[in-house]
Amino acid sequence: MEEERMKTKQVLSIVFLLVFTFVLFGAHVLFAEKKEGRPYLIGVSIWADSGPLSKKVISNLRYAAGVLGAEVEVAVDGFKPDNQVSNIENLIARGCDAVMICNCTDAVVPKIVKLADEAKVPLALYFRKINDPEIKTYAESSAYFIGNVHEDEIAVGYNLGKALAEKGCENAVIINYNKGDTTAGNRYVGYKKAFAETGINLLGEQWDILEAEPAANAAESFIAAFPELDAIAVGGGGGGPLTGVIRAVKNHNKIGKINITASDFGPDIEESLRNQEVAAMSGGHWTDPFFTFILLYNYVDGHPLSNKTETITMQPIYLTSVAEAKDYTKWCMDQPPYNEEEIRNMTVRYNSSFTLSDLRKIAAAYSLEDVMKRHR
Repeated sequence: MEEERMKTKQVLSIVFLLVFTFVLFGAHVLFAEKKEGRPYLIGVSIWADSGPLSKKVISNLRYAAGVLGAEVEVAVDGFKPDNQVSNIENLIARGCDAVMICNCTDAVVPKIVKLADEAKVPLALYFRKINDPEIKTYAESSAYFIGNVHEDEIAVGYNLGKALAEKGCENAVIINYNKGDTTAGNRYVGYKKAFAETGINLLGEQWDILEAEPAANAAESFIAAFPELDAIAVGGGGGGPLTGVIRAVKNHNKIGKINITASDFGPDIEESLRNQEVAAMSGGHWTDPFFTFILLYNYVDGHPLSNKTETITMQPIYLTSVAEAKDYTKWCMDQPPYNEEEIRNMTVRYNSSFTLSDLRKIAAAYSLEDVMKRHR
């Protein structure tokens, strides 16, 4: 009898253990299914959502997210430090699995890194490098700052400055966006270097220009002040400032007499080159945030491409002719520069052998010729 009771206890113990294990395992499975069933949400803080560059950034990110079954939440910050900090805080509060931002200054980086650390949410920068060595060290010490993607902006300014020299320009002004912004500053350094090498006089400069109207006003003032002016370099600002500068030069009947270069393509690339409104442009670099997104997607999907902060560098596309502009429109605007298969193959989920080195090679190869070669 005693032996039967012992056996019964043993059986009940085993049954209880099995039930308990099943409950725990079942709960784990249900949690995993719920987590797996919710699309990854990537938060994007951006300066605007209406300009040529920002619209293309947003549409391309949404396209890539759709291919991977993820979602993108966009918050406009107006390129103001306080807005950028609050945007990152709000995006995290809304449940974003990762956040990315085009920071307006180095000074904002420690604040947003701190927010990411506290929430344990990965953060990455797009279109930006960190120039300040102390801030760079601080950011890279964070377990949640996974990296940044940017262009060689000094080379951008230098190449466009040389293009003005090739046009025979001798007297230039620079209209740039935020002073203290690393991209604007590095393009300025590049222009200055090209001007010094080629003997172009820098007559004046205007900063903190982000929209078409202020850019037009600045150009009007420079044209009135300097009759000898034959070149205006537009540092960037998403395409809006270029539109304003072209309008001002047209108003003075100086198209072809004042050569314009610009970073960030405007809305009418072919027309601007055909009518000699612009001598040379750099742009098409809205793939930069796409590569940032790929870094973040792999991270939140449980397949980080690195265990430390990484920087990826790429080059923009340069356009100097109507033929190049037509090709750019056809191959990069009318269709995505990376198709669905190519996007999936940039993730470990769909391509188990994919590495950071592969992503670097893809970013470094990006050009008009690269896109045409892959998609023809």
